[in-house]
Amino acid sequence: MDGGRVLRALLSLRFDRATATRYAATAGQTLAFAFGFLGLVGGNPLLVFIAIFIYLAATAESADVAMTETTRSLTVRDGMITVFEALGPGATLANAADCLIRTTQQEFPVVDAVGRPEGFLTRYALFKALERSERAVSVREVMHRDIPLVDPHERLDVALEKMREAQAPAIGVIDAEQRLLAYITPENLGELMVIRRVGTRLTNTPVS
Repeated sequence: MDGGRVLRALLSLRFDRATATRYAATAGQTLAFAFGFLGLVGGNPLLVFIAIFIYLAATAESADVAMTETTRSLTVRDGMITVFEALGPGATLANAADCLIRTTQQEFPVVDAVGRPEGFLTRYALFKALERSERAVSVREVMHRDIPLVDPHERLDVALEKMREAQAPAIGVIDAEQRLLAYITPENLGELMVIRRVGTRLTNTPVS
């Protein structure tokens, strides 16, 4: 991994950060395939494990930088989820379970009586809580509280960095009165990246 970062630093002298990372990731993936082949041929499972680790790490690093570079030209408004169901201050695990079945959401914002965000309840947290708690327990006891709040006009890459630093499952998008307007998750950001890549390819495809 340190070798990959050194290679990226050297490539950055000539290319921009996204391109340098892509080249370094490709080199890492190539090295991983070589390690994997040698491990399989030589019967060395440790080498195969190292190859898998290097490949996954290189792929993740490349995807992370690509997302950051793409979101730099976008605002929060470009990637936020505006149609959703929120849980009120008195919601229980039973209410959340009903919402999970009734909707396609993977996470649910928890808001107070006037619509200000208090936290987020993820599907994983709901399942874990249902295993050990009664269904009448309040969602406030198991929700993730430290949620970054941003303005819809803020740069998307800045909002993404806030979510990473807080290790939060989502970003809350609020209005001037601090009420929840929308939210952003890593999953919908990934979908946004795919849509933009496909759109770019279609735009650049010559018409015959």
